[in-house]
Amino acid sequence: MGPDRNEGARAAEAAARHSYGKLIAFLAARTRDVAGAEDALSEAFAAALAEWPVRGTPRCPEAWLLTVARRRLVDAARRRRLDQAAAEQLGWLAELAEDEDDAPVVPDRRLGLLFACAHPGIDRGVRAPLMLQLVLGFDAATIASAFLVAPAAMGQRLARAKTKHPWLRPSMPDLRAISSLT
Repeated sequence: MGPDRNEGARAAEAAARHSYGKLIAFLAARTRDVAGAEDALSEAFAAALAEWPVRGTPRCPEAWLLTVARRRLVDAARRRRLDQAAAEQLGWLAELAEDEDDAPVVPDRRLGLLFACAHPGIDRGVRAPLMLQLVLGFDAATIASAFLVAPAAMGQRLARAKTKHPWLRPSMPDLRAISSLT
């Protein structure tokens, strides 16, 4: 016969009544973050209420709760560290994206060209070939071989796209000029 569903809830309640303060003290001893310890322990109790009625109560419920709560604390610390790294990266990008007048700018000319080539008004089938030609400087024959298309057909597609979208035509810099921007 399977474990009694009420037994898991009773064991969790007993652990909360008798060991809550001690578990918080153990968890907060290393980090000195009582609020974080309480959050981790509450998540451990939620996990206990979900697992113990199904799998049975562990031999030492306090040790089980402490282990699960410590793992939650470690996970929270990792998330905070990743969030801080992402915030630093976004701050750095925001600084790069402003000029002296605090006007937003694209930090790299190639990125601006990629955005122009990915414009929704441009046919999806010609966006990647345009990027290859305008940003990387490949010729129509090389692009055609990559897309398994005749070079004349690819050249025609690229010419049509540049004719239809005039912002792609005017004096686009060649590969040497773009590579000197980095």
